[in-house]
Amino acid sequence: MKMTASAPDKAAFTLIELLVVMAIIAILTALLLPALGAAKDRARNATCISNLKQWGVTWRLYADDNNDNFMNGTLTEWPRGEWVLAFTNGYPQKPPLLLCPKATDRRGPGNGESHTTSTDPNAVDYGGPTTCYDFPIPDPTAPTLPLTASYGLNNWVYNPDTNNIQGRIAEYHWRKYSVPPQPSRTPLFFDSMWRGAGPDVSDTPPAYNGEPITVVNGEMGFLAMARHGKGVNMLFFDSSVSNVRARDLWSLPWHVDWVTATGIQFPAWMN
Repeated sequence: MKMTASAPDKAAFTLIELLVVMAIIAILTALLLPALGAAKDRARNATCISNLKQWGVTWRLYADDNNDNFMNGTLTEWPRGEWVLAFTNGYPQKPPLLLCPKATDRRGPGNGESHTTSTDPNAVDYGGPTTCYDFPIPDPTAPTLPLTASYGLNNWVYNPDTNNIQGRIAEYHWRKYSVPPQPSRTPLFFDSMWRGAGPDVSDTPPAYNGEPITVVNGEMGFLAMARHGKGVNMLFFDSSVSNVRARDLWSLPWHVDWVTATGIQFPAWMN
């Protein structure tokens, strides 16, 4: 009986065809990854804006329940973050609302921003553009760890009974929710590397994005960063939320006696 050779399997790929397919996949991946990254960034930004809008409702409710007054800011040894006690005690917020979705990891030591875990004993107290800071109180969902956040309060909103709140003059505080004459421009709550900030018009802009915070350079550096685009998301007294470029923070009315500075030399990263 005569045997005939079987025809080659036409469904099989040759080595060259496999290499071509792999090359196409690699090219498509390279093209799509930036778009996917941008889409993810937009989703995080949208969540951050939603968080701040929810905080706007919470701050309004707090003022309504306290005769339009803010807390006095003199009850703890860490007054920049004293505001959180009102919301962990009487107005409980879920810990996720304390965190911008772009800044949930802890910050590692060093001048540059590095990411580390919440259990790392070397994590620093302050955060950065993409990292969070801590409070000296336990996280209610993980009592062995400190409560963390990446939003902060305009500390000029406090209603103090003394001048001595970290050097901030008592008469410059807003004290009441209804006082600011420009509520759509007056900062209330925002993306931050620290628990709160009481900026001064003379504060020095950070040399680079995520520079470690220091009181010497002024408290504007606690939030002057590029977390969303070239700036931060901010809740204003009228409950609106907007993105504010880092360099434009100096033009906002932070306290009662604020005068917009002129001639500030901004570093290149703020342009």
